[in-house]
Amino acid sequence: MDVVCNIDDNYTKFCGVMLTSLFENNRDEDITVHVLGRALASGTREVLTDLVERKYKGKIAFYHVENMAFPLPETNAHISVATYYRLFMASLLPESLHKVLYLDCDLLVVGSLKEYWNTDITRYAVGVVEDMWAYDHDRGKRLGYPSEYSSFNAGVMLINLDYWRAIEFEKKAVGFIEEKFDVISDADQDVLNGLFYNQKLFVPFRYNLQDGFYRRKRHIRKETEEVLNNELKHPVIIHFTNRRKPWKSDCIHPLKKEYFRYLDMTVWKGERPAMSFRQAWKTVNYRLAAFLHLANGFRRIS
Repeated sequence: MDVVCNIDDNYTKFCGVMLTSLFENNRDEDITVHVLGRALASGTREVLTDLVERKYKGKIAFYHVENMAFPLPETNAHISVATYYRLFMASLLPESLHKVLYLDCDLLVVGSLKEYWNTDITRYAVGVVEDMWAYDHDRGKRLGYPSEYSSFNAGVMLINLDYWRAIEFEKKAVGFIEEKFDVISDADQDVLNGLFYNQKLFVPFRYNLQDGFYRRKRHIRKETEEVLNNELKHPVIIHFTNRRKPWKSDCIHPLKKEYFRYLDMTVWKGERPAMSFRQAWKTVNYRLAAFLHLANGFRRIS
């Protein structure tokens, strides 16, 4: 199994926690990790290599990403420019790789990925999960494709590299960014949806359980509610898509304790975000309001 992630030095710890969860729950798999980055510090390489190769007996390779020689649309405050690196996987990775599983670093792998990895995507560019904002047709309208094709979250993708290479995806991606520069608001996720809107295979929600799926007021199409309720009982990937990540003091995700369980298996064991009295009071009040249905909080997870 070939797993790809893209990082900068600020995401070393988060990548380490994600990889720990990956290896802990896929011990029977032969996993090679491919890390995309630009001028990563030696300390970043050393800590991730130690985790993957010494602790879990896997393999890891690093790939240097050059400065992108074209302007990029602005990203949201919680999204790094490094997110665009994944657009260049087809040329950065060895041609001997035909398929890879891309994983963001703000997620946990809590189950086996074998079935997902073995999904047949021969005729597709990607195998992905529908985005939690799919009920909002704005993306299709903005990017110029029929809204009935919905949209996908690009933080977890089973990628057909042969397909990407055959259509010269990188050239198309650069052209798309130049053409749609003024309407792109969700970084490279917009690019991927705009180019693959009719070349994707939707896979079960369990492989990318996004923040909005756990909320009391669901961020999802109503016709998928029943299916999603069942998928939540069998999680494989928990994706902290909200800007309030588990490593931040204002995170109120119902499964953030799972994040610290895996963090405590790493060299960062025991680290927790500092919380001021004001933040603690605000969080308590928000949770109380959510419990009383006065705010759009999270559902209780049994």
